[in-house]
Amino acid sequence: MRSPKDRDNESMELIARLKAGDPEAWKEFVERYRRLLYSAINRVNGRYGAGWDEAVMEDLFADVLFKLLRRDAAALTSWQGRCRLETWIYRIARNVCIDELRKTARRGEVQESDDDRRAQAADRDGGSSPRDRMDLRLSLEQAIDQVLTAREALAVHLIYFEGYTYREVGERLAMTVGAVSGMVYRALEKMREHGGVAEHWNTG
Repeated sequence: MRSPKDRDNESMELIARLKAGDPEAWKEFVERYRRLLYSAINRVNGRYGAGWDEAVMEDLFADVLFKLLRRDAAALTSWQGRCRLETWIYRIARNVCIDELRKTARRGEVQESDDDRRAQAADRDGGSSPRDRMDLRLSLEQAIDQVLTAREALAVHLIYFEGYTYREVGERLAMTVGAVSGMVYRALEKMREHGGVAEHWNTG
């Protein structure tokens, strides 16, 4: 069984080959991370009720690959091993999807999810609309990515936006439940110091 160090070394070698323009490395990268990238796209699609069909998701997949591999894999070479490469890639894929959500929201094309429809009925008297909640969630996403490290951001995303348990996040990040809990607590403190946005976790 490969150790985390062995996996990191393999990832470093693959990135070095990508930077050198090895055509086989490009193929290997796509095959290795295709499922992870589509998982990120599908989760954003379902969580935000984006209504992306297969063609749109294929376009987003291509957009993510372009962002990861352009300029001799500059986005990948900025990974320094402080988190797993899978964590880094997942976060980049998610950011591409969030950017697409912002574009479609500006064009008025974001569909309401079941959560939005239920919340709309509950909040009708308070004037909170699905668009308002979408804007808040996207603002939180942007603040998270500006303030937190890649590992902290992914943990907060998974727990507060996608409903993962601390144990599930620990398994994904190879951390104990206690370590995840401590990291998330510190992340929320960072968010509060950033401007109080952590007070809004239960609004979206």
